[in-house]
Amino acid sequence: MSSVLVHIGYHKAASTWLQRELFVDRTGYRWLGKRPRSHPVRRLVRERPLEFDGADVRRAFDRLIVDAEQAGVVPVVSFERLSGHPFSGGFDVDLIGDRLAQVFPDARVLIVVREQRAMIVSTYKQYVQVGGAAPLRQFLEPPVGRSLRVPLFDWRYFEYDHLVRHYHRLFGEEHVLTLPYELFARDGRAFVKRIADLGGRSIPGDVIETLRYRRRSNRARSALTIAAVRRLNRFTEHTELNPAPVGEWRSAARLSDWLQRTEALDTGLTKSLETRSQENLRRAVDEWASDRYADSNRRLADLIGVDLAANGWVVAP
Repeated sequence: MSSVLVHIGYHKAASTWLQRELFVDRTGYRWLGKRPRSHPVRRLVRERPLEFDGADVRRAFDRLIVDAEQAGVVPVVSFERLSGHPFSGGFDVDLIGDRLAQVFPDARVLIVVREQRAMIVSTYKQYVQVGGAAPLRQFLEPPVGRSLRVPLFDWRYFEYDHLVRHYHRLFGEEHVLTLPYELFARDGRAFVKRIADLGGRSIPGDVIETLRYRRRSNRARSALTIAAVRRLNRFTEHTELNPAPVGEWRSAARLSDWLQRTEALDTGLTKSLETRSQENLRRAVDEWASDRYADSNRRLADLIGVDLAANGWVVAP
């Protein structure tokens, strides 16, 4: 069998675009999917530590891999959850990496990272969209000192150099490619060509030209909508992200869904308010982040050979 290309994320870093636009048969690559819930890729994340059987998971993948190879395309395992999850501080990233090495020891691994301030703004918006009710500061600085029993957001999750170094150890530096999301935003064609070099299958030039680089999925809601939805979430159902709502009112949940679906607050009449709301959110994240990622970004730049400062990252001298 040929080597599998494994794309582990991160979240909010072009994962959906890669799955829907690049990892399709006409490019020479086939995404093996992530649904239904019984899909083997989910077993890499969900199975309990003492119950995980790497050989059995590999057998579950083999049929999908053989089908791809018989079609003459490179099989691709792509699931952003493989890089951990920001809401829980990436507590299981090392475990997942070790499992991937068991199941796909000869894999080539793609990691897409994103500048932390933009990543945190996008992550916080997603947190609110799926039911979170904490204000920004409480989300970024959860009360972890009170208990070590429940995984919560941990800002160090976005110190990417630790994960990249871990994958270099597991698969070999020459088999791991780490790209900044900003390259995709600036020059999608160059981004795609780097991935094809890693995967070992060149993509015809005419196909590269016809990829829809400006297509965006899972677009984040406006900061104004997020502010309204966060307050409504205090009155919606009890979830893992909202463990203690003030009440559980169906009307609040319906209004929240309606605001997100219709973007009713994003009109010409509220444009200046939305601009100010977005600026306030970004400023709050900028002030909180400051230079806390600068040292990590310097280590990352050295690891992957990319001038991150030129891409707008805060990098220590």
